[in-house]
Amino acid sequence: MPGPGIRCLFAWAGAALEWLYPDRCVLCLAPARGGICVACAADLVAHGPACPTCAEPLPVADACPACLRAPPALDAVSVPFAYAWPLSQLLLGYKRGGRPQLGRPLAQLLSDHLPTAATQGVDCVIPVPLHEQRRAQRGFNQAEALARVLCRRRGLPLDTGAVRRVVATPSQQGLSRRARKVNLRGAFTVERDLRGSRVLLVDDVMTTGTTLTVLAREVRRAGADWVGAVALARA
Repeated sequence: MPGPGIRCLFAWAGAALEWLYPDRCVLCLAPARGGICVACAADLVAHGPACPTCAEPLPVADACPACLRAPPALDAVSVPFAYAWPLSQLLLGYKRGGRPQLGRPLAQLLSDHLPTAATQGVDCVIPVPLHEQRRAQRGFNQAEALARVLCRRRGLPLDTGAVRRVVATPSQQGLSRRARKVNLRGAFTVERDLRGSRVLLVDDVMTTGTTLTVLAREVRRAGADWVGAVALARA
């Protein structure tokens, strides 16, 4: 793995290219107003058949055994891409590599490739919140940045104050599904009356789905009638 100095050099070089070529593809430098050209977008790995309520990859699009055994917290989940190279590298650079400028092309990918049905009839869009400490360290909330573009392009109402992350949980990376649930216990609090509303949650990457599931349960306790979720990639 490259050292901190090399990673900083890569981040600086990437930022310089994006500044010099603002209307160029971040992958191949071909003309691209959205930041990723049509050809490179076509090369991204699509998320194939999956469970409609948890996005678990399946041989055919059908409910998975877990969702058949117990009612899922989410009514619908839509994820257009698999977490695979080169999208995985773009997302890592965006979240942890000092390249927040990648938010624009990534957000447009989500907006362009998300089915229309995934956002129909939505009353409220809530990005997965970051704890204030994590947000201060990173400088932005990656899920909120994606949600802002999605809402602007589809005419949806964004609500960044409905839910707060009140516990500064350690990173979920590398944890089992069970450990992730324990890690997120009491992490979110809902600060709006959501009775009767259709709520759409937004995240950048869905791994086990634990974060979105825990958040969906809190939103349901606040009275939401329907809770769906979208993410750019499924790991």
